[in-house]
Amino acid sequence: MTDETIWSRSFRAATFAILMVVALSAFDGLAITAAFPSITEDLGSVSIAPWIFTGYLAASAIAVIIGGPVIDAVGVRRTFRLTSIWFLVASAACALAPTMLVLIVARIAQGAAGGILTAVSLAAVGLTYPARLHARAFAAMSVVWGVLGFGGPALGAVLLELSGWRVIFLVQLPLTAAAMVAGWNTLPSTRDKPTKIDYDRRGIVLLTVVVVASIVSIDQLSSRWPVTVVGLAVTVACAFAYVRHARSYAEPVLSLDHLTRIPMRWLHLVAMFVLAAGLASNNYLPLYMQIVHKTSTGLAAFSVLFVTIGWTLAANVASRLVERYPESAVITVGAVASAPVLAVGALAIAVDANIAIIFFLFFALGTAIGTVSTPTLSMLQAISDNDELGRVNSAHQFLRSFAITLGVGIGAAVLFAVVGRQLGDVEVVRDALKGDDVASTDEAAGAVKDGFAWVMAVSALLGTGAIVAARALWRSDRQDSSVNH
Repeated sequence: MTDETIWSRSFRAATFAILMVVALSAFDGLAITAAFPSITEDLGSVSIAPWIFTGYLAASAIAVIIGGPVIDAVGVRRTFRLTSIWFLVASAACALAPTMLVLIVARIAQGAAGGILTAVSLAAVGLTYPARLHARAFAAMSVVWGVLGFGGPALGAVLLELSGWRVIFLVQLPLTAAAMVAGWNTLPSTRDKPTKIDYDRRGIVLLTVVVVASIVSIDQLSSRWPVTVVGLAVTVACAFAYVRHARSYAEPVLSLDHLTRIPMRWLHLVAMFVLAAGLASNNYLPLYMQIVHKTSTGLAAFSVLFVTIGWTLAANVASRLVERYPESAVITVGAVASAPVLAVGALAIAVDANIAIIFFLFFALGTAIGTVSTPTLSMLQAISDNDELGRVNSAHQFLRSFAITLGVGIGAAVLFAVVGRQLGDVEVVRDALKGDDVASTDEAAGAVKDGFAWVMAVSALLGTGAIVAARALWRSDRQDSSVNH
């Protein structure tokens, strides 16, 4: 039926389950950020409290990789059933955690389940809907993220005001249960009989070290340079060790073919460069607003919504455009737009342009990201076989998360370098990044303004990498089209 949508009767329950998984992931990240001060006040152990976030992030990134082979071996439906139960139990453990250490362990378990569920949702799109609806499904996922971008912080604040931080985890229990009911029998079952899962223990260990070492090195970027240097060295060494391992191992957890096969390599690189460039700058927009324009912490936090709005709108427009134009052409348009927008943004920050202009530029940045993000996922589904969708999507999601982490770390390094050179220390930046309301001086405001302008400029350089990768993708796609015709 040509008039079918992702909400047609045959897809409705599966669509609800897929979008609910996305909603749980988005809400969990947004609400926990808002709840952090309440958690530390209640449980103490402030020195290890950041692992509420970093533990979740590391576990999620590693689980996404592991989830691919699991999905391909036992099927989407079985993986969803087991992992949703796992997520439910982990969320309950978070809500009941009596100490900070218990909460961190529960968050690691929750992150692992969340990572696999993310892989399930991406693979399910390719298996549930016909190819012409893939872009619409990914656009709907972007809408969910966008809606929670608007309402998540406010909802989290209301819940905290009414019942405290534990309710943030408790509300996830009925939402997870609803997703389980909707997807239990409706998500695709790609395996009548499960096959043996090859866990590739050595590969998992090496990639785990890569993820943890990179997160630790970036986390210590502003305070302990020797730790950062050692962490980066370990990251690079283990990455090379994994490449050697994957070349000789029959079924590596992260196949080099899924990383380097053309045009997959260009799809990965375009998304990585665009996300690294966009998030490296957008992540520090609230800091710029708070210190330079002297807004409150809460008002500054909402400045990131301009990228979210642009991303959401562009994802929906792109889902329509790929029905008329090649996905590679739409991706190229978004990639080409990212670097100039960032370059103009750097100039606007440097010359103290009107804040409305800056917000518009970040909206434009969001449209560039959205124009790349949805067609990239759609094209990845189209060029992959059904029996490898789990691993391909997991590889792509892992690379996206890794790129975002590196991008944010690069942004921090540039910002701290400029501010430190001008002020002699970076305490005002550290306090603001912790969420504290700070009283900024003119000198601090000038240093942060210059630092943020340089962050935008470096992000523009990262954006040029997206242009190069998009051009290679477009040429490769044209060559394939000419051969097929």
